[in-house]
Amino acid sequence: MLIFNPLFTIFSLLFAGYIAKRSKVLRQKQSRMFLDFVITFALPCLIFDKIYHLNFETSLLLLIGMGLIACFIAGVFAVTLGYILKFSKSTLVSIFLLTSFGNTLFVGVPVIAGIYGERFIGEIIFYDSLATALPMLLLSPFILALGTYQKINLWENIKKIIRFPPFIALALGFLLRLFPIPDFIFSPIEIFGNTATPIALFAIGLSLSFNAIITSYKSAILVIFCKTLLAPFIFILLVMIIDLEFNTIAKVTILESAMPTMTLAGAIIMKAKLDSNLAISSIAFGILFSLLTIPFLNYLLTIL
Repeated sequence: MLIFNPLFTIFSLLFAGYIAKRSKVLRQKQSRMFLDFVITFALPCLIFDKIYHLNFETSLLLLIGMGLIACFIAGVFAVTLGYILKFSKSTLVSIFLLTSFGNTLFVGVPVIAGIYGERFIGEIIFYDSLATALPMLLLSPFILALGTYQKINLWENIKKIIRFPPFIALALGFLLRLFPIPDFIFSPIEIFGNTATPIALFAIGLSLSFNAIITSYKSAILVIFCKTLLAPFIFILLVMIIDLEFNTIAKVTILESAMPTMTLAGAIIMKAKLDSNLAISSIAFGILFSLLTIPFLNYLLTIL
């Protein structure tokens, strides 16, 4: 039952946001306000707190690299299959972004914490930073350029990353590990950080739309299958090839690779005016489908 507790919590928060929209208590566009709060205040506090207290292991870097490679391979496979199915150029670019980057933080934290406890939240944040957030910020402009006619300004992209609040928190978390910080400093930081996941999930629920699936069901099924099933199976295969131990941290990172599509990836696709219907469908139904895939993968990992 442990696996269903966090999944039920995720579903409840998403459903609450969706009901708030349907009942017109809040409007869909107000989800941006909640997400801005999370990205600017709550998430940086969560990142700084967990990275500062992280018990770092060098083996984690190898697992993070393998997770990133597994998701990229799944993305290439999805694009290849989409090309065979004669999807448009903008849809193919959208497929790669939506398949390669998962919701490793806002869905990953409650899921992993529910299964293995909160002691691995630091590792989850580190995985999200190196395998999801930073690659997404660095590579998305170049990937989007394949489907649009926008020019790439490398220096502008670097400045955006440096000014990005979660990145600043990540850097400070590592730098300030060299200095002792009194515990009372972390009290308000922890309070802010604890609001990141519930508010983000509520905001995602507020922005959900189920009408888009009608026009993009084929491509959405492809993205969801490759992101939530193919990517973790490739990761498991890589672990077997390198002959690594299936210890708890390996299982945590494998489950992270199985998380549904990253919300930020969908937002970037919609802003670039690529396949917005696919982005909305992949986020909404990817989370719902993960209610089935995550328990299945967790069971599989218990017998490996």
